[in-house]
Amino acid sequence: MSTLTEIESAVDTLPRPDQEVLLRHLTAKLRQTPRNGRSVPPPNVPIEELRRIHAEIEAEFSRVDPEGW
Repeated sequence: MSTLTEIESAVDTLPRPDQEVLLRHLTAKLRQTPRNGRSVPPPNVPIEELRRIHAEIEAEFSRVDPEGW
């Protein structure tokens, strides 16, 4: 099988339980981490800037009142 149409036709011939097994397999496979192991590429930002951003985020969230949400 080399095309999606051929694969779809083959799946249509499978009994329902086998189709469900295939669906579970494909769902699990698609939920895995991308091949490069990262879901988002790392930022191209100097470490000092990342530290500054992190400190600013920490400062802002330290002022959040969780009861006010």
